[in-house]
Amino acid sequence: MFSYVLHSPYRFLLAAGLIAALLCLFPVKVDAPPENTQLHAQGQSAPLAAMQPTQQPALSAEIEEPVHADLSERTAPDGYLHKTLYYAPCGHSVQRREELPAALAGLSRGALEAEIGCVIPGAAVTGFSSDEVDIAVSLDIPCPLHWVLAENESGKLAVWQNRTGETLETVRETDIPLSQVNESERMALVSGVVFDDVQALEGYLESLSS
Repeated sequence: MFSYVLHSPYRFLLAAGLIAALLCLFPVKVDAPPENTQLHAQGQSAPLAAMQPTQQPALSAEIEEPVHADLSERTAPDGYLHKTLYYAPCGHSVQRREELPAALAGLSRGALEAEIGCVIPGAAVTGFSSDEVDIAVSLDIPCPLHWVLAENESGKLAVWQNRTGETLETVRETDIPLSQVNESERMALVSGVVFDDVQALEGYLESLSS
């Protein structure tokens, strides 16, 4: 009977059963699959970062500055100042290029905008670079192409002109006291009357003298 079993087709089933019994007697430790494998086994897709190897972030070429650091460039000591002077009474303008004042050297744009009014009254920054600063200055005097008739310190009428581009100076003093001018014209002469040419100025003076 035993010999029949060994030579019969059932011998393969008997051998498989014996192997299974032996495996039950010696338990085998099985490691849990990695997290990504578990996700795929459940039919879910893993995040892209989990599916790819971790990469070291590239180092920045520049050192990160503090949050409140001023990163703007600063004016050079040998820089230039480009002025645009606007003359309110006549509406004309003049441009000038000159050396940057020492008090404005080494400043960022923010610091320059805060300081410019103390160094150049009425100025506003319109352009900025380390080599050249652009500013606009509004003046309440006419440009050098005009003449102004107004009272001087002695109480007489005098002719004034803007020879420097930024201030009026006396170029001629008359012998006509402001007090002798009729009241309607006196109010205008207190603040100054602007003339475009010398001929018009001379004609007006003659009319006051007569």
